[in-house]
Amino acid sequence: MRMRIGAVVLAAGRSERLGRPKQLLPWDGRTLIEAVLDEVCRAPSLMAVVVVLRSEVAEQLGVQAGGSLGCARVVLPETEGEGCAASYRSGLTALRDLGLDGVAIVLGDQPELKAETIERVVNVWSESGALLVATRYRNGRGHPLVFGKELFGELEALRGEKAAWKLVDRYRDRVLWVELDELMPQDIDTEEDYRAIWAGRVRPE
Repeated sequence: MRMRIGAVVLAAGRSERLGRPKQLLPWDGRTLIEAVLDEVCRAPSLMAVVVVLRSEVAEQLGVQAGGSLGCARVVLPETEGEGCAASYRSGLTALRDLGLDGVAIVLGDQPELKAETIERVVNVWSESGALLVATRYRNGRGHPLVFGKELFGELEALRGEKAAWKLVDRYRDRVLWVELDELMPQDIDTEEDYRAIWAGRVRPE
């Protein structure tokens, strides 16, 4: 039986180190978050995608809660100032009625993450029946993370930042790692990150 999996894209950060909303940074004629969502939406195994945005960012993008940004449904974080855990709860709530077997967690500030990587990680989870799957790059562990439905309740109960990694550590003996012989897509947290990633990206011929 084909596993039913959705994705939650975390994009509700305050961008305090950048000084302006990173989600709205220009990227190939789109905003950064639209570029990320374009890749997520290209992963064919995902049956639903939600993106968690702060209300003021959603407003500047011209969308409201429940509206669409690409293939993704826009949701707002359950509470302000609580870190990414509130985004997990909001995202899972938005997906609850779909009867999913698992959910992939993707970061909204990694424009170099490719659909093929998401699809590979999702397929490993789907074929393995693992409780959770995490990604390990040449330079460290990262996203996507995939959690089976048995962990949805624990995901919703988490608090604070780096919340999902608490479950990876809690269930370290049951984590299936997807080893990728490539560098981790870099987060954009500062202007320097933005300029460096843009300058170093591979442009089409």
